[in-house]
Amino acid sequence: MNEEKMKILKMLEEKKISSGEAMELLESLSRLEGKEARSAKSGGRFLKIRVYESGSSEAKVNVNIPIAWSKFMAPFIEQKIGQKLREKGYEMDVEKIREALEVGEAGKIVDINDGGNKVEISIE
Repeated sequence: MNEEKMKILKMLEEKKISSGEAMELLESLSRLEGKEARSAKSGGRFLKIRVYESGSSEAKVNVNIPIAWSKFMAPFIEQKIGQKLREKGYEMDVEKIREALEVGEAGKIVDINDGGNKVEISIE
């Protein structure tokens, strides 16, 4: 991003923008750099939810949620998906999902297969 900073300073030097405008651009660039750093820190990982119907190799439900957003989605996962699984007779360890989201390690969290329908929740 140093190239972008140099362009901003060059525009300021050439009086194409004011010092206030240059400051705003540099602050915006700094915020963008911070977001990119946080994204790199999370490894660009996703919480992936897949639901397959009996006999289908293609997922009926295919959801990819950035790990950073997954903490906001946890109540939805607990409530909606957990309810549907309980209706089918499966218990989901919600605490295990929360722990996996906190740690952020790649791998399957939930893998349920009743001989037909299948639910997979993983971090990739």
